[in-house]
This record gives sequence, C-alpha cells and structure tokens, in this order.
Amino acid sequence: MTTSEGYSIKLPLSCPLVINGEEGAATGGKQFTRENPADTRQVATVAAQGSLEDVQSAIDASRTAFDSNTGNWIYNYKLREQVLFRTAQLIRENAQRLAQVVSLEVGMPIRQATPHVAVAADIFEFYGGLAGKLYGESFTLPNGSMINLVKEPIGVVGLITPWNFPLTQTARKLAPALAAGCTVVIKPASYTPAAAYELVKLMHQTAIPKGVVNLAPGPGVVVGAEIVNSKKVDKISFTGETGTGKDIAARAAREVKRVSLELGGKAPYVIFDDADVEAAARAAIFGMFRNAGQACGATTRLLVQEGIHQRFLNRVVELTRKLEVGAPTRPSTDMGPLVSRSQERVVQDFIKYGLDTGFDLVTGGHKLRGNGFDNGYYVEPTIFDGVDNASKLGQEEIFGPVVAVTSFKDENEAVELANAVDFGLVAGVWSSNYPRAMRVARRIRAGTVWIWDNYAQPVEGIWGGYKQSGIGRELGYYGLEDFMEVKQIFTDGTGLAMKPSYGQVIKE
Repeated sequence: MTTSEGYSIKLPLSCPLVINGEEGAATGGKQFTRENPADTRQVATVAAQGSLEDVQSAIDASRTAFDSNTGNWIYNYKLREQVLFRTAQLIRENAQRLAQVVSLEVGMPIRQATPHVAVAADIFEFYGGLAGKLYGESFTLPNGSMINLVKEPIGVVGLITPWNFPLTQTARKLAPALAAGCTVVIKPASYTPAAAYELVKLMHQTAIPKGVVNLAPGPGVVVGAEIVNSKKVDKISFTGETGTGKDIAARAAREVKRVSLELGGKAPYVIFDDADVEAAARAAIFGMFRNAGQACGATTRLLVQEGIHQRFLNRVVELTRKLEVGAPTRPSTDMGPLVSRSQERVVQDFIKYGLDTGFDLVTGGHKLRGNGFDNGYYVEPTIFDGVDNASKLGQEEIFGPVVAVTSFKDENEAVELANAVDFGLVAGVWSSNYPRAMRVARRIRAGTVWIWDNYAQPVEGIWGGYKQSGIGRELGYYGLEDFMEVKQIFTDGTGLAMKPSYGQVIKE
C-alpha cells in the first residue's frame, strides 16, 4: 500500500458490497479499479464488481427491511432523526479523510473538496430536522365523516448517483429518503465508489437498522439496470447524463415506477450593460471552472449585452489566465484534471469543433503537458467568443472547462437566447436594474435563476430543472416530498348502515 502524494490516506482505497449491514466481496470475487485522474500510474480504488446476483441480494435486503419495518424504521421518526444527525456529526469528524477521498477519485482540488464535504453534513442535518415533522392533514365533512391525509414513505428506493460531486449528490437523495422512512440501494458511479462507501461505512456507525442502506458498486448495465427493472424497487432517483435518464424513465414507465431525474444543463449567464463587471466576472469564473467545469449547473454560456461585451470578456479572460491548474493536492490549485480519458477526449473534440467552425478562441484550448501534467487528464480553461447559440458549442452539454460567449442586443433577445436550448436547469442574471433582473429571471425557463450570484445551492432551497434537465426536485422540503406518498384514510361519521349513496345500487 502506498500513500498518495499530498494526502494522508493509504492507497488503494476500497469499496466492498454492503448488503444487510454486512460488507463483502462480489460473487466470484470480481473487482474493478479506478485510476487517479491526476496521475494515471496510480490505482486510487479497488472496488467489488457487483453481479446480477449481488444487486438482487441488495434489493432483497432493502425490500425485507421495509416490508418488515425492521427496527420500527418506518414509524420511529426519533430513530431516523438520530441516524441523520449522527451521520452529519460523523461526516464532520471525518471531514479531512472524506475530502481527500473525493479529491483523489474525482480530481477535485482539495480547496473545493473540503466545502463539498461540509455541505453533505449540512444536508443530513437539515433532513434530520425534518424527519419528525411529516405532518399530514385532516378535515371533517358536513355529515361528520373524517378525511385524514397521511404521508407515507414511498418504499424501496434505488439511488443511482453521479461522480462529479459524489458526497453531496448522494446526500441529496439518501438523507431525504431516510427521513421519509424509505430503505435504499445505492449504485455509486464507477469513478467514485470509495466516496460512496466511506459515507455508508459512517452510517453503519449509527443506530441504523440492517438492510435500510445497501451499497452495490458495479457496471450500470448490470447493477443499474436491475435496480431500474426490479419490481421490488418502488422508486428510482437518478442523477447523470440526459440520454441515460431518458432510458431509465422509459423502462421505469413499464411498471409505472416513480422516478426522479436530475439531468444535464447548458446554463446561460446573462450580463446586461449596467452590470457590476468585477462581481459578475468573478462569479462567472466560479461557475465556469469549479471542478473543471464538470457540473450540470456549470456556467457554459455567457450571454453578454453588446455595450459591455468587450470589457466584460477582457476581465473574464484576465481572471481565467490567472487560474492555477495543477495537482488537486496543492492548496493553491484552482482547477484539477478531468475525471477520465474519455471525458478528456470529449472536451478536446468540442474544442476542435469550435476551432474548425471558426469561433474566436480567446484563451486556452490545449491539453497541458510537462510539469507534472503528462500523467493526468489536464485541459486548459477555454473560452470561445462569437459563438452561434444554435451551434453544437452553444447547445450541447460539454462537462468540461469550455465556455461559449455570445452577444445580445436587448432584453428580449437575451431571454430568447437563454431559453433556446433543450435544457433548463440553472441560469444567472446580472443587472443593476433589479426590476429588469427579476423580470428576466421570471422569463427564463430554468429550475434555479441566480441574481447577482452563481452556483449558490442552499439546502433550504431546491435543485432541479425544466425541460430535459429532469423531473422532480432535490433539497428543501420539496426534496423530501419526492420520497413520500399521500394516502387518504376516510372514516364514516354518520353511523348509518344505509348511506344515501347506497341507494344507487341497493333498494330498501
């Protein structure tokens, strides 16, 4: 075992199966490895490669725990509160290790991985506070009969999580599902299995009953497919690529299975000519290059009013060129590597497209070499100006540090350009004229629109999108409702053996 340079953790990390509270190897002992994206000579993680039999066992454990109400999990909200609050505490107590695991598997700079861990703790704590507040409703009809509307957990939930923000994205699904009283099977992204395992391992230091949380790493075509197809799973919560989400929705529809989808984005960032250039430019940089642009809500389109276009672009380019790209372990690193060779290839293909199409490459555009870059997936922060919004560069999600800049004349054109994509996850608006900023925010079809900020994601708010950016909402109380059913319990208050309505069928 070796120590990764700059980290205190030993390698390789591990990710076993976790089924019914027990850790174990995959059937047949199969494993898969995850390389360090900053130094591909190094194996970051060795994970169990779950088989069909393994994922079925995980689903069975979750089904049994729910159907038998193991440990009174469904009704004992005090227990659920304790588990969630204790998980938040354990995350904070183990924050350094968790941040290093995330940084190692994703390639996320440690300066970004540390707050990422803190947010995951906040999410568990928030839903711990809601677990005992799942109030229903009741009212009395004129004839004395009573209607009770009762909120119940939806059942067994399959959580299929992404790699780009592995702890917070898992927490957004797992914490509300548990607060509602569900049981779960987690299928972690194959790039970040250890991050998911570290979280589950901490949870099993709480009072959580066996079988409530199960972890099944492995290929999506086996593990993910069975979670989606199984009749024993009541709901799927998926975050990932839009095409995969469409396929999941289609297959789940065969059983009318509940589905939540958090999918792609092509976020517009609208800069009016009365905007605070310095504030807007710094916010844009944060949204564009955080986690190397590998985020569904990344600022991928800068829509800039003509009167301020060059001044704003100059400042953004100036700030971009000051970014330090390098090893995620260094505290000074602003942007690390991409997650994989395939993602690096996708990003390079988009850059080549921009060059071949004749868009103005104002900065970046190259794979970095030498000075420690040769063994990692490093690409420069890249900005194209004069991009046709209808082009591939203006329409398709890149998931990398490549930004398209487009000019607009007036408010109507800005809104038209912002909405002229298949996605509607997030957007940003900058104008010193607040009525205009609010008016534009209302007109943009996106689940979140920031005014004078970028990528703020308070747990008290929501996350989710319009159009092909998904179905459902995460975070806040809406995120909890996604894991609950509402049941009507009707109690007769008349005491009549022969109700007036019965006369439609029964003659006296």
